[in-house]
This record gives sequence, structure tokens and C-alpha cells, in this order.
Amino acid sequence: MLATGYWWYWRRVRSLNFRLDDHARRITESQTEIERLQQSGEASEQTIAELNRQIESSRERISNKLLTGTQQFVKLQQKECVGDMTAEERQCLIDYFAQLRPKRWQQWEHTYHPLTPAQYVFLILQDDLRYDDDTIAQILDVKPASLRTTRSRIKGRER
Repeated sequence: MLATGYWWYWRRVRSLNFRLDDHARRITESQTEIERLQQSGEASEQTIAELNRQIESSRERISNKLLTGTQQFVKLQQKECVGDMTAEERQCLIDYFAQLRPKRWQQWEHTYHPLTPAQYVFLILQDDLRYDDDTIAQILDVKPASLRTTRSRIKGRER
């Protein structure tokens, strides 16, 4: 049962993690298809309009995710409690952070095997915002012992 729960959790994390990339890929594919149809002369106004709707929909989803990520990052900067943050909000925060600080994000991806969203949030608080343990515990609404456990688990994921 524990293995099933762990598998489900990682499946959920991976699906959230790749949504922005998937939307960006769809935008590129739709734009390429529009160009191809226009050059070949096969384009109907209805087909192009549908592809443009798909592009706009994907852009809107990306924009909404980054807006949510921005809001969560501002909460962290203002030291507001985020203990009730949903999995999707965590992932939006992580996606936003990856866009905000790409070099640091690449360094983390190179240094660690994939971490959980909660562990990435901890790294954002510790390494980027440079908060002390008491402040991090207050923001995440956890006990300081939990931070030691999280730090240990992250250390164990080093390559």
C-alpha cells in the first residue's frame, strides 16, 4: 500500500511538472502547422482559427500558472504562512522560480536527483531567500525537527 501511495504521488508530481513544457510545445507545434498550411495553400480559415484558439488557450494556461507562482513567491518573500499551499500551487511556484532564477534552478537539477515540490520550496526559502530555520518553520507551518529531516533528505538526494 505504501508503494502504491508513493507511485501515485510521483506520478502526480511528474504530471504537474511537465504541463508548462507541454503547453509551450503545443504552441510551437500549432504555429508551425499554421505556417505550413499557409505556405502550401491548404489553409482554411476555420483550421487556422482553431489553431490560433489552441495557441491562445495554451498561452493563457501558462500565464495563469506563472501568475499563481508569482503570488506564492510574494507570499514567501513577505514571510506569510504557506502551510496550506496545494500541490498545484507548489508546482506553480516551482515553475515560476525556474523562470525567475534559471541558473540556480539548473544548479539544483544538476546537484540533486529529482526532489519533491516541498523540498524545492524548502530550498527556495533556504538558498534563495536565505531565511533562518525558525523563519522557514513558521512560513511552512512545521516544527524545526521537520526542517532537519527535510534537509537530511535533500542531502541524501545529492548526485
